[in-house]
Amino acid sequence: MYQYFEFLTKLDWTGTLSAIAAVWVAIIATYALGQWKKQIKLQKQVDFIDKLTDEVHEFMLAASPVVSSIKFTKIGFESYKGARTNYKNIENNNAISFIESRGKESSDRMISYIEPLRKIVGKMKSLTVKGQIYGIENYDKCQHAISVIEHVYRQMESFAYFIGNTNLEWENPEVQRALNSVVQIDTDLIDRNLSEQNTAYLLFAQDLYKQI
Repeated sequence: MYQYFEFLTKLDWTGTLSAIAAVWVAIIATYALGQWKKQIKLQKQVDFIDKLTDEVHEFMLAASPVVSSIKFTKIGFESYKGARTNYKNIENNNAISFIESRGKESSDRMISYIEPLRKIVGKMKSLTVKGQIYGIENYDKCQHAISVIEHVYRQMESFAYFIGNTNLEWENPEVQRALNSVVQIDTDLIDRNLSEQNTAYLLFAQDLYKQI
């Protein structure tokens, strides 16, 4: 026991305590650096999501008049049922009558609404690709939401451009299939898809913001 106390008394306590303090400071500094890097990474992710969220919000606002225009056009299709036509033996001949009579003006109006969407979709796609480098948790949810939104946009764009073609060969089977797709487009489904994907995206973004 005496030798143990003698050993303790001969220790360079100043140097030992300094060494312990240095190790402790190094541990604290390493932890702080790790937290700082984590916070910087999270901030970059949040800044990125802020930009993408703005584009998604802009899309939802700009899509509303396009959907409304499609609804009114489909009502127009219905209003031409029973009208005189040269295409009595072709399915959806009422839509043909509408397109030949009012399709161009309806298309031009709809395309004017779609132009802003085209730019927004381009930005969303570019940001979504770029976002893969940030290593964001559950990022696949974001990608899926943007992918569905883009698909809906393509549907609306195809509808707008198709009804502007007033001199198609309506007897052509390919044209008839395209016409059938246009007539069958479901604006309620479009509304529901956009609403669901907007909600899914916002939930994804909120999960990230909760980490701040």
